[in-house]
Amino acid sequence: MFEFLKKLRRETPIEPVVEATETSGLDHLESANTMADVLPGVRHLAMNLSIRAPDHEIEPSLNNRSFGPQSRAFFHFRCKNVDCVDGGFDLQEDIQTAVTEGRNDLSGRRLCHGWRNAAMVGQQKCYFELNFKAHISYTDKA
Repeated sequence: MFEFLKKLRRETPIEPVVEATETSGLDHLESANTMADVLPGVRHLAMNLSIRAPDHEIEPSLNNRSFGPQSRAFFHFRCKNVDCVDGGFDLQEDIQTAVTEGRNDLSGRRLCHGWRNAAMVGQQKCYFELNFKAHISYTDKA
């Protein structure tokens, strides 16, 4: 029986995970184009973000973000689980679609699909939850 269990055991080791730091991902932010370049015609984008733990035992983290034409068009937000590995919430496509469709409001819900912590990589997803609302204002076109 032990031979059978040995065969089931993973033969390739799990690759080590690089620990996130306070500056992780900032290189992407610094290299992102401006809103004026990526979303021409958008005067202002206001976002309300609420991030909640999957067990709902702690109060949700509330955050408001505001973007103008000279702001960086980078809409990937970190997971609030400090132990999360490879997680976060990417709203880039959602915002681009809303602007393309000329919508003024956007809302939705996303789950973090990173890993709960470094010890749980490959075993348990993070599943922190982001609820978001956005309001988009456009420049007047003559």
